Amino acid sequence: MRFPNQRLAQLFDMLQNETLPQDELAQRLSVSTRTVRADITALNALLTQYGAQFVLSRGNGYQLRIDDPTRYQTLREQQPSTLRIPRTSQETGALSGGSFPDVRFLAQTGRSGG
Repeated sequence: MRFPNQRLAQLFDMLQNETLPQDELAQRLSVSTRTVRADITALNALLTQYGAQFVLSRGNGYQLRIDDPTRYQTLREQQPSTLRIPRTSQETGALSGGSFPDVRFLAQTGRSGG
């Protein structure tokens, strides 16, 4: 499913497998609780055709309710897999100076002035 903006996509991802209160959603997204409610309304308008909606459970938060599993499955099949953003040089496969002795040598000679 294509979302009108990145925040709606993030909100959808957060609530697919977890029940979260609107205060926590607002904090995670750096928006107001009013914006969270407006975004939930927008998401529900999109999800209606897929037999699902986000409902507010008092004392717990928003959770996904699937009314038609078959239609919801078509959404799951359309949804691209989430890309994980690497956070460390090891995860990105970046090379260390230890992999290239010449580069390490040049770096050392540059520091010593010789």
